[in-house]
Amino acid sequence: MLSPEYYPQDIIGDIPLHPETIGDFPEQGVLYEFSFKRSIRDWWMRVGDEQCQYEFYTERRGWQQCNKPARDVHHIIPESQLEYDGLDTNHAVGMPLCQDHHTRNTGEDLGSYDSSFHPDMGNAFGLYKSWKQMTLHMNEILGKKAVDYSTSPFADVAKGHRVKATRGERIVNGDFRTDEYYLEKMISKAVKYIKLHPDDPKPK
Repeated sequence: MLSPEYYPQDIIGDIPLHPETIGDFPEQGVLYEFSFKRSIRDWWMRVGDEQCQYEFYTERRGWQQCNKPARDVHHIIPESQLEYDGLDTNHAVGMPLCQDHHTRNTGEDLGSYDSSFHPDMGNAFGLYKSWKQMTLHMNEILGKKAVDYSTSPFADVAKGHRVKATRGERIVNGDFRTDEYYLEKMISKAVKYIKLHPDDPKPK
């Protein structure tokens, strides 16, 4: 069971999915994704007016913010990197994002509308349905009942993220300049929010 401070944000098949950071529970064979604690996640949502903070460029309108309803709060510095460095992920800077710009879009060119911070997750979403159908078919042939989610496309993404984290490699789209830009943006918004709402400090 998930702690009340964390909660599933989506359900894909039989997998409780929280598309924010990847964690693997091998003893259950289920892929879970944990975000910030709920109180901190909700605070960053208020800082960002519950709108997607992703910015993209079009020839017609130039640079613009997405502004679609936010669904996730993205760790600008990847959670697995913070955990590998022994840091508390809840003290990281968060950024509200719509699901498309967080984990659904598969484009890798940050700054384009069809990109996301986790295009590998977008690919996993696309592969999941056929993987589940094939797995259920093989289980029927072999007489198995339990689905081994440790072989799912999401589990493959989780393994890849852990390997990259131990190597000091990025697990999110973008580079240090992307990180610096969005860190400055969200810190500035947080400072302004606290001044306007002194009765709503950032939860600990």
